[in-house]
Amino acid sequence: MKTRAIALMILLLSPLLKAQEEAPDLLFHFVGHRGASYLAPENTLASIKLAWDLGAEGAECDVMLTSDNKVVLFHDKNAKNLTGANFTVKEATWEELKPLVVIPRETNRPEYSHETIPLLEEVLAIIPEDRMLVIEIKTGPEILPHLQKVIEEHWKSGQISFIAFDFETIKQAKALYPEVPCYFLSSFNSDINKHLDACVESGLDGVDLRHNIIDRELVERCHALGLDVWCWTVNDTETAQKMKEFGVSAVTTDRPAWLKDNLKTQN
Repeated sequence: MKTRAIALMILLLSPLLKAQEEAPDLLFHFVGHRGASYLAPENTLASIKLAWDLGAEGAECDVMLTSDNKVVLFHDKNAKNLTGANFTVKEATWEELKPLVVIPRETNRPEYSHETIPLLEEVLAIIPEDRMLVIEIKTGPEILPHLQKVIEEHWKSGQISFIAFDFETIKQAKALYPEVPCYFLSSFNSDINKHLDACVESGLDGVDLRHNIIDRELVERCHALGLDVWCWTVNDTETAQKMKEFGVSAVTTDRPAWLKDNLKTQN
């Protein structure tokens, strides 16, 4: 009788143990930072598409607003460092920014040496059905009506999510799009501690944190509040493995394919 009871217990527990073993791989996703920016110029169509083509579940991009209310992919307030042209993005028109070539990094492949600044609508049009575009809002809430219009007209497939450092902006984004995952970005423990309760009250889905402020205790606190945790920007397997063990569900990286493959080999 005792032997039968033990056998029955093993039979009942086996699916649960198997699920626990598989869960970390199912829940740990890779997001290309400004696309696959190690291989192609950041925030370009080539970089975003390459991240998805290389197997990243998500590709992250930065969006800003031009003077004529076009939503463009760009990170810096001024275009000089990335293009050589001295334009303040919010003061420039789309026609002024459109021809600018994004200067490749040393690590970028030569075939991507003539990539230009894209509109968000161009990227929305090519999201694969099984992939996500993570949209970082680099401005304040003033972009939201224009962002909403672009999304309503051009988002036809795949998934999107929003992230932002400005709390009011991400709060308003969640109010506009309750069904879209929205994450508050933060670089400092003091900042995230200040906003955790507000994240819950605003219905945000989680937080997206600089990896070096994350520890197991912080992840457990977030999870206890019902908040998911993502991290950025990780380009080494040791840190990625640590984030995975802490319970972080997504890692943003310049090298999504390399990190994914090497982390798999390490495990």
